[in-house]
Amino acid sequence: MYARTIALVMTMTLLATGTLSPVVAQQATKLDVASDTFPAVDESRYRGPDFYDLGATVITAAKTPLNILLCGVGGVLGAGLFAVTLGSGYKAATHVVEEGCRGPWIVTGNDLRRAQGHDSYGMSSP
Repeated sequence: MYARTIALVMTMTLLATGTLSPVVAQQATKLDVASDTFPAVDESRYRGPDFYDLGATVITAAKTPLNILLCGVGGVLGAGLFAVTLGSGYKAATHVVEEGCRGPWIVTGNDLRRAQGHDSYGMSSP
């Protein structure tokens, strides 16, 4: 009885997610959806990769090991501060860890692009 239950569960799993899923997918009915139900995609919004994206990739690759090191050192120092204060300095220990681990770890091309209407110092231009 136990072996049959396992065989049934394995078969159902393979039918749902495994190698036999195309067989199940062929049996499913296809829905007819009119093309006017979906909004039109604005093709001009996608500009493709450019030098900003390339620069962001290079910065992310160079910055990641430093982020890992800084987060690890902050974690060790935070744990040490927590232990030295016998738990009473938990807020300070948390801030030490957050200082090294928080922030954007992945830089995107949009992070490097200059915002329209702002000068190079981030101030609004008239």
